[in-house]
Amino acid sequence: MSWVVLHARAIKRTCWMIVAVLSMLTVIAVVDRYQTQRVTLLEGQQALLSQRSAWGYSNLLSNLQTHKLQHSLLMANPPPQGCLPDEYIAGQQRTTQTLSADLEGLSQYTLRVPVHQLAPLPKPQAPRMSLKEGGVRMTSRQFLGYTCDRRYAVIQETQTRLQPQPLLPPMVLGPAITEGLVVHVAVSHGQEPALYFDIRFTAGKAEFVPATGDTWLTSQPQQVQGEDRFFHHYSNLHQGLQMRVYSDPLTPDFLPQFLKLNGFWLFLAGGILVCLLMINWLLTHLIDASVVQHQAATHDFLTGLYNRRAGMTLTEVELSRATRKPGSLSILMLDIDHFKRVNDTYGHDGGDQVLKFFAQLLTQTVRQEDVVARLGGEEFLIVLPNTELTGAQQMANRLIQALRSSTLDYAGNRVGVTCSIGVSAWHGPGDSVQTLLIRADLLLYQAKQQGRNRYVSEIPPDCAVAARA
Repeated sequence: MSWVVLHARAIKRTCWMIVAVLSMLTVIAVVDRYQTQRVTLLEGQQALLSQRSAWGYSNLLSNLQTHKLQHSLLMANPPPQGCLPDEYIAGQQRTTQTLSADLEGLSQYTLRVPVHQLAPLPKPQAPRMSLKEGGVRMTSRQFLGYTCDRRYAVIQETQTRLQPQPLLPPMVLGPAITEGLVVHVAVSHGQEPALYFDIRFTAGKAEFVPATGDTWLTSQPQQVQGEDRFFHHYSNLHQGLQMRVYSDPLTPDFLPQFLKLNGFWLFLAGGILVCLLMINWLLTHLIDASVVQHQAATHDFLTGLYNRRAGMTLTEVELSRATRKPGSLSILMLDIDHFKRVNDTYGHDGGDQVLKFFAQLLTQTVRQEDVVARLGGEEFLIVLPNTELTGAQQMANRLIQALRSSTLDYAGNRVGVTCSIGVSAWHGPGDSVQTLLIRADLLLYQAKQQGRNRYVSEIPPDCAVAARA
């Protein structure tokens, strides 16, 4: 405990530094995780859009090939000349129904269209694309002939469908990789008008949403190839099919997604930091309380000097140090003169002020390494490490002179304070603290008997009794 009290400030500073470093490391880890996940998300979105756009374009090419193949088959097996009998029409219907059943995404019909509706029909060689039922439908119609009653035209219609590709289960970042993604697509074939639509990723699935050409052109950025957008232009000159794709900014605001992905771990890290702050706060208060408790246990509450118990302990410590070196040690036993008269004249508050004044003068006069303690009442002890008897006598004389030249102002009165001092020195191994204090106390009593306001010292080996007025 004494070590904690002695280094209390350094311990508290170290604790706060540890908390600050841990907090900084936590912030750095969170920022690094944010950047890593954001880059991972961008790369995942780029890869996803690249794969899906390439898949969509290749399926559109395949559907276009299917339409051309059906036209080639019809050209290879032309209908009979003249009118088309009902048996031929029924056979064609069975054939197209069979083909539609065998090929996924292909629908083929043999239709009878009233002659007056034939003019608005598109030309057979140009498949038209449209957005129907959440998918891209490509439709082509081939004219076969007329029924024998000339009331109907027989048309063979071929339809292919491109539905949104199902999303694979996300592995790393969960649904965040597709959340809020919007992709703009423009598909054109030959001289046909372009088809504009958006692909929106919501609720774990992709859906095709109609768009207009004006909106698509005005919203297309000048430079979209980069870190936060996806852009690609697919073109097949032989088939005459082109597809342009660009996305809205990828992860424009990743923070909400980051909080959703890492909410538990961020809450856990924040809780740990709060706990560390609370523990550190409690620890600093505990250290402060220990310092206050140690101060109360070792110091006199009135004067702030060491109390009797601490003074005796420190005297033992200095005596042990002098024994080990070996070295010298002296003590001064002090007693304020006529202290009872001060209490009777000025009251106990006046006596307390005299004690504080006396303690302050002692502290200002002695050296930094000297120990000053209040033993009780008006009796004080000064321990002088590494000091011979002659040096102790000089210190005692300095204290008496300092008191003679100083007065205490209390309640409009100038109060003079004097003291009597007993000076004793350690005689070497075998001389204990107890005997040292007894000798100093006897010398203090002699100083009182000789008239006070003086010191009485032991007799040096080569000198007579030293008494100074």
